[in-house]
Amino acid sequence: MAHIAVVGVGRLGASIAYTIAYEPYVDKMTLVDIVEGLAEKVAEDISHGLSLHSRDFEAVGYTDPGMIEDADMIVVVAGFPRKPDMSRRELAGKNAGIIKSIVEKSMEKNPKAIYFIVTNPVDALTTLAAKTLGDPDRVIGTGTMLDTARFRYILAKELDVPVSSVEGYIGGEHGEAAVALWSTVYIDGKHIDEFDIDKNKIFRYVRDIAAKIIAKQGATLWGPAGAFVHVVRGMMLNTGAILSYARPYKFDNVPEPVYLTVPARIGRGLREDIWNKLTDEEKEGIKKAAEAIYKTYQECLEALKD
Repeated sequence: MAHIAVVGVGRLGASIAYTIAYEPYVDKMTLVDIVEGLAEKVAEDISHGLSLHSRDFEAVGYTDPGMIEDADMIVVVAGFPRKPDMSRRELAGKNAGIIKSIVEKSMEKNPKAIYFIVTNPVDALTTLAAKTLGDPDRVIGTGTMLDTARFRYILAKELDVPVSSVEGYIGGEHGEAAVALWSTVYIDGKHIDEFDIDKNKIFRYVRDIAAKIIAKQGATLWGPAGAFVHVVRGMMLNTGAILSYARPYKFDNVPEPVYLTVPARIGRGLREDIWNKLTDEEKEGIKKAAEAIYKTYQECLEALKD
């Protein structure tokens, strides 16, 4: 059984916590939020939802991440949210200090915890979290999990097929430098090139839909919650499924490793990725994403000096 902590339980964090709570291998949840009493009440509310499901489940809430103890995974959602007219990268300076502080305050009491970073700009902040923790093997990011979910959804819709028929991934950065990995896309076993489809239209949807949802709903909630739970499950149950989460990569065009997405098997320890199956064009796109992420990561470091 697993103890999962979620730091930051505003609308998105609460949605993620609620979704994770229904995973049958989770029996304890620690929620944290700086708003006095919020985490405690979200924990209570989630417990009400589970009370008729015949589950032994414990949920507690605190205002300080230093209260988290012996978690198997710490999901970090805290930070300033993106507005419809903002790039995710614009949040770097605001959120860098928050991520660094959460890791520093929680690391001593959670020596075996996996840190799963959700806060945007997620790839740069996951890189920062790993630097702060000093153990990149225990840090992963959401990467392009949500982009991949949107990719498969719109492909299924455009081709009028069940989404279960669609295989395919987005790689690179969760943001402007995302890369559509068309070489990985199959529909019922047939490669996407056998179909008549507007690839640019598909990718524009993946790139632009978040801002449209945020403009109407105030935040993206259920897409992230539904996508990210697969990473939690994959790590906790050591499933070995190929997912588009973020791990550290070092390329010649960046001075140090940064977190980005090359779809890879998920589980305890870093598992094999699909890099060697990608086209040269896709590899170049991912390397360019590394440059963009490194630049944003440097902005995080500069913000921490102020």
